[in-house]
Amino acid sequence: MIRTKRGSLPAVVACTLILMMIFGVSLTPAAESGEREYASEAHRAVNEMVNLSHLDYLRDEIVRSDGTVIPIWWVYCEPSVPGDRSSKYKYVEAASEGVSCVDDVARAALAYLAEYERSGDKHALDMARDCFKFIEYMRTPEGHFYNFILESGARNLKGATSEKGVNWWTTRGMWALARGIRVFDKVDPEYATHLEELIAPSLESIWEFLTAHELSKYGEYKTLHGTRIPAWLVEDGSDASGVLVLALCELYEARPSPQTAEMAKMLADGIAGFQMGAPDEFPFGAHIPWGQALCNWHGWGSHQIKALAMAGRVFGNEAWIESAEFAANSFVTHMLASIGMFAHMGPAPLTYVQLSYGAQTITTGLLELYRATGKEIYAVLGGISGSWYTGNNVAGYPMYDAATGRGWDGIDPPGPERGIGVSFNSGAESTIEAVTTMIELASVPKACEYMDLGNRWKYAYRVVEAESFEKPVSGRPRKMWAQWTGENTPSGEFYVTARSGDSFKLDFTIPENDIYIPYAVFERQPLAGGQVGMSFSIDGQEPIVVDMGGSPDTKYFVMEKLAPWIELEAGRHSVTVKFSGAGKTQAAALDALVFQPMIEYRHMTAPDYRNVIIARSFADKASGKAIDVDIRCSAPGPEIVFGVKRYNTAGDLVSAEDVICSVPQGAETVQLDLPVEAFGYTLVEWR
Repeated sequence: MIRTKRGSLPAVVACTLILMMIFGVSLTPAAESGEREYASEAHRAVNEMVNLSHLDYLRDEIVRSDGTVIPIWWVYCEPSVPGDRSSKYKYVEAASEGVSCVDDVARAALAYLAEYERSGDKHALDMARDCFKFIEYMRTPEGHFYNFILESGARNLKGATSEKGVNWWTTRGMWALARGIRVFDKVDPEYATHLEELIAPSLESIWEFLTAHELSKYGEYKTLHGTRIPAWLVEDGSDASGVLVLALCELYEARPSPQTAEMAKMLADGIAGFQMGAPDEFPFGAHIPWGQALCNWHGWGSHQIKALAMAGRVFGNEAWIESAEFAANSFVTHMLASIGMFAHMGPAPLTYVQLSYGAQTITTGLLELYRATGKEIYAVLGGISGSWYTGNNVAGYPMYDAATGRGWDGIDPPGPERGIGVSFNSGAESTIEAVTTMIELASVPKACEYMDLGNRWKYAYRVVEAESFEKPVSGRPRKMWAQWTGENTPSGEFYVTARSGDSFKLDFTIPENDIYIPYAVFERQPLAGGQVGMSFSIDGQEPIVVDMGGSPDTKYFVMEKLAPWIELEAGRHSVTVKFSGAGKTQAAALDALVFQPMIEYRHMTAPDYRNVIIARSFADKASGKAIDVDIRCSAPGPEIVFGVKRYNTAGDLVSAEDVICSVPQGAETVQLDLPVEAFGYTLVEWR
């Protein structure tokens, strides 16, 4: 392979901008006539954080023996000195897959086109054209795409992550082409026509996939574990289908057609059919991503909220918008009010590994909901979610470096070898998702106001791992290692099995007197009632017996309530777990216990004395909680005015009031009565 590097634009000098955001220093006013206008200094700061120089750096070229030049964007890029982000970054191929892929290059095209629309940068438009050269090279006559290209320039034809078909990379390539048609219509209609010719076979392929008698499953449902779900989605998933809906929406905006609208309707209806759970029941209103694992959710690729919100806006379908809103107001607020972002729910909530691809989809989904509904709260939630990139995350570290344009790969568990857990690798996916998020946030001034928040305090659920016991109480319960069961992601990578005569005790600590919902994460089995189960005695109280049989098909882990609620005092507690059931040879399996406060909340601060609390309720009626608020990052003064806004599960503002609290001299906390609607959430702001 011959590589010829194209000169990249000078890096945006954005390190100073980040410092200005972090320390609250105001930016220099615009001096040049004709400069873009900004709604606020925060809006300016986020716009000036957009930096595509590292994405440009990832661009390379393959020159084939016939002289054909194929632009590529490298899949992976790592520091030449491991873990040292100040060292030169080197390209790394995906072992056994290739050096570049449609999945990433299509996303690069989307980012460059979005940047052109934001800034009018002609270089971004040129880079988008290069992306389309690669996409066209990887395309098949029937409109599918091979995903990976090898260093030789050959397409990877048979790899499991590269085969052609109606799949992730075909939908992603279509999304890029659709946006290209829409954008180039205004600047180069002839080129837009060329892109339209490229996407035409793909559209016919999708139409056939959805309607042809031999292939189509549209209108068919399947039943898994007793739950009826749509059977016609791409890759049997609401996540991949979400990408295709986004493609069809953008195409419809440029080339309206009944067929495009009908395909979008089929897919959006299917995605909405993957929404499950009540506000206090797993998965809390989220759209399950995969039709073969109903008790597993992952952050990466969660396009469902954005897809339904955009489709609802473009096609005027309120039901899709309502589905997206329920996910945002129930599930997303649960994340934001607890730890900020989940990596998975497997079905217990898992903190790691958090990815840029997960933060982007949640953030941009909220921003699209704001566009679809005009409700300001979604811009606020989008800004809070987007602040994951500027350090409002479990690592407390920025996941996007605006000075270089690099997006970091993800957040692993901290440890002696990993430090705070941040991976400083910066390949195509993490970089593209980071800059894409910045570009979208830059178009929503209200969201930008929340981008400099950092986590100060969280009051969230407690996960008690089943494997945390030191020795059995009786018998021989076994700790089983498993990262993936085929349907579930065990918390802590272990679960515990117990047979007749086995018991063990789990110890845990509660920070304050409160009301909790106790959940058990256990394996539901295809056995008759009474054969297999466990009993749970909390602090020696009357055991709660859970029958773990009753699955109509196969084994799978679930997360279910042990009781509607329990009261626990601050301090140490224990749960004695025993096998329960008539089956002498059967084994029950427990992954974890989760103790969920009836009202959870997270306190975040910014450098200019700004404070934000978001609280989310699991109660089925309006309720409240008296909390001690840390005011050490508040503006000095004899009183604090708390702006308290309550929202319901539809995202409607129920009430807004100012609550004034006196501050005794030298006090570090004040008590605030925090009201929350039934299953709703509350936003508190003050200085």
